[in-house]
Amino acid sequence: MTQPTLGFIGLGLMGTPMASRLIASGYTVCLYNRTREKATPLLAQGAIWKESPSDLAKSAEIIISMLTNDEALKEMSDAFFRTLRNGGIHIDCSTVSPSLTTTLEKKYTESGRGFLHSPVLGSIPQATDGSLLLFVGGNDEVFNRTETVLKILGSKIWRFPTAAQASNMKLIMNSFIGGMIATLSQALRHGESSAIDGQTILEILNHSALNSAMYQTKGKSILDNNFSPRFFLENLLKDTNLFRAAAAASGVQTPVSDAVTMMLEQAITKGLSREDYSAVYKLFASHR
Repeated sequence: MTQPTLGFIGLGLMGTPMASRLIASGYTVCLYNRTREKATPLLAQGAIWKESPSDLAKSAEIIISMLTNDEALKEMSDAFFRTLRNGGIHIDCSTVSPSLTTTLEKKYTESGRGFLHSPVLGSIPQATDGSLLLFVGGNDEVFNRTETVLKILGSKIWRFPTAAQASNMKLIMNSFIGGMIATLSQALRHGESSAIDGQTILEILNHSALNSAMYQTKGKSILDNNFSPRFFLENLLKDTNLFRAAAAASGVQTPVSDAVTMMLEQAITKGLSREDYSAVYKLFASHR
């Protein structure tokens, strides 16, 4: 069976290693990104550059997008829609609102094309080695046509009947990130102020039912004063607000995420927006 030509748009921290895996797997991959320089290593790997989102959609049977927010996804999908062939498929992996993915699913389906929302859970190492967790929402027939491609990107797939359910699942998962980093940060800060070694806190966590891989990796980074971004703090704020809005639409209160939002907003006012989200620790560390 002939492999489909893929299009990939959005070469950020996650998109670049994801596209690289597809190229390394032998697919013909066309690329577009607002900043062409970010595509340079992928072009050297064998990808093909396209001058616009419309050109990308014209050239590909399956488009994969990994974009920053609702506005970027809507803009790019409008461009795709002008040239994507009948039967073409758009898989979006961005973290965006359920209301937008519902709209896009309906729009694509009514036009004879396919749309899946497949947000991912994981960071740069998982995007690099293909062990992302994928939440895939949408039509079964469209999923069956793209499953082989999706399995290159992730080690585990959860299926949902609609795009909106996948969107909500991703927001639910990211709500844990906000709550956990806030708890970890305040714990390490209190340990420091009480002359308790942070490594001891992490060691005890590691031997308890309270432990998580996130506590260990982010805890070590905090203790090493390493806030190099694997997930921008400003993007966690965006996702936390998406979660709060989606929950409010369902009549669910979000007091934990409300508190996390205030912390993230304060961190951004201190110039931490493009640092890793674990830099929220600096808010606690500054209160001496």
